[in-house]
Amino acid sequence: MSRTYKYTGMLVLLLALLLPACNLNEATTTPENVYTQAAQTAEVAQALTAMSVSPTPSITPTMAESLTLEPTNTLLITLTVTPGGPTNTPVNTNTPRPAESTACDNALFVEDVNYPDYSEIAPGASFVKTWRFKNLGPCTWTEDYRIVFSYVSDTGKDGIFDPPPPAHFPDETAPGEFLDISIGLEAPTEADGYIVVFRLQNDKGFFFGPEFWVIFVVK
Repeated sequence: MSRTYKYTGMLVLLLALLLPACNLNEATTTPENVYTQAAQTAEVAQALTAMSVSPTPSITPTMAESLTLEPTNTLLITLTVTPGGPTNTPVNTNTPRPAESTACDNALFVEDVNYPDYSEIAPGASFVKTWRFKNLGPCTWTEDYRIVFSYVSDTGKDGIFDPPPPAHFPDETAPGEFLDISIGLEAPTEADGYIVVFRLQNDKGFFFGPEFWVIFVVK
């Protein structure tokens, strides 16, 4: 064999070995292959991340947790007054009253002699109210006994009513007898309803008998 054929055969063998290697190197270094490998790597990393991280569960409040209860147990009190009628919350304008003594003196209210309840009085007008009583005690009433102002209904305004001074009994009254007792009043100038309450007082300063009153409307 000539030297030329020997070199030619070796060259062919060398080329046969190099061509697959070149093809393999080309197949692994093209841009398309690089991008494909990167995409696959990213997908694997994303899958691994999804498997390793547990999602945080969302918490939905229950019905009891989402409701806020407001207190509704405040008691609301209203007072409705009939138009033209008197209010009925008493205001005591007196100093402390003497203790009562019923051992000797007692009285029974019989009737209103004049100005029945809810009588109309002109603003600022003066009038005399009279009541009838019966002496129920064992003692005789003298002219030193008196009728005294106790309190007036609340009109919501101070100084609107001037309490009258005490008035003495007009006559002596023996046990079992009747007596008409009167006191002078001046109506307020403010249109409203009024209740003026009185008591009977003996010569020693003790109250006796029931409370009694005059109810009138300034109109």
